[in-house]
Amino acid sequence: MSTVYVVIGCDADPDRKDLLDRVPSGTLTWRGLTEGIPLLKRSLQGLRDKTGREPVFTWLLRADEQIRDVHGEYAAIARMYRPLLQTLQQSGDELGWHPHFWRRDGAGGNWYQEVEDVDWQIDMLKKAHADLAACLPDGVKSVRMGWDYHNNRTYRALEELGVVVDFSAIPGLRTFIGAPPKRGENLFDWHSSPQTPFRPSRQDYRRPAEGRTNQSRLLEVPNFVSTSVVWGLVSGLQLARKTRNLRLLSQSIRRPTYWINITARPRLFAPLVKQLRKTLRYSDISSPLVFATYFHPDELLPNRSGLYDLESVRSNLEAVLRTCDDASSSVEFIKASSVPALWSASA
Repeated sequence: MSTVYVVIGCDADPDRKDLLDRVPSGTLTWRGLTEGIPLLKRSLQGLRDKTGREPVFTWLLRADEQIRDVHGEYAAIARMYRPLLQTLQQSGDELGWHPHFWRRDGAGGNWYQEVEDVDWQIDMLKKAHADLAACLPDGVKSVRMGWDYHNNRTYRALEELGVVVDFSAIPGLRTFIGAPPKRGENLFDWHSSPQTPFRPSRQDYRRPAEGRTNQSRLLEVPNFVSTSVVWGLVSGLQLARKTRNLRLLSQSIRRPTYWINITARPRLFAPLVKQLRKTLRYSDISSPLVFATYFHPDELLPNRSGLYDLESVRSNLEAVLRTCDDASSSVEFIKASSVPALWSASA
């Protein structure tokens, strides 16, 4: 019997003004974290995997330049909400890291995603990691990057900092072609990445290494995606509209890829469940099958998006459990940092 290992991450970002009401300007608020997460944990009581375990989460805490600028220190969130985070750990959850490369455009200027100054990126990662690691008894083992962004040097930096798993990849997707635009946001490139966990080449973080000589020790665990032609086209149209780049639409035709958060309404999450069913039915599964997904805390509260809500998380997880049961496969909810041990055992 095959086993599907479900990894659920949460990018613990602040509340978004375009999603929630009463989000003030000029500061960061955290109602999604303080109100949404307890609601989620209660809503999933009684939902269990084959071991009898309720869903476990990897809570990825912001610790970066924006947090230091607004709250005074890189690991401010870990310190401000220590009681809540300790409760989550005691329930079996993991605390990880979600660093963004937000940088101010001059003193008091607008925030933008820094993608050009890699020396600044590396320096910020080292300083933020040191502060966050001092707050986490188990250290920093799991990472999801802000905007899913990496380059070869940032990936190597996480490896050298002792991180064991990164699950930033959305295989088949990218938001730019060629050089990324300056002063932008939501910039990432995982277009050439495989759909299964891999240890990247140090020459290209997006691709598995050929042989062990040039192989990163940091395991990349891609998010589970659908390769539906129809839904891939929907995704491509959305990307092309947002970026005003029609080349991203042609990319979606060559390699159809669709992905959405676990908080998505079930009809929107259904393509991922269908892809899981197809994988279990037709694929030769010789290594652990990881169903990695994530969400943001503010999606758990009543919001204006029409895409996300609290109730959808349980519905979507129930659909995953039913699909695996129908395929005579078992399910285990695991922390992100548990995946490398599974991968080593299967090698």
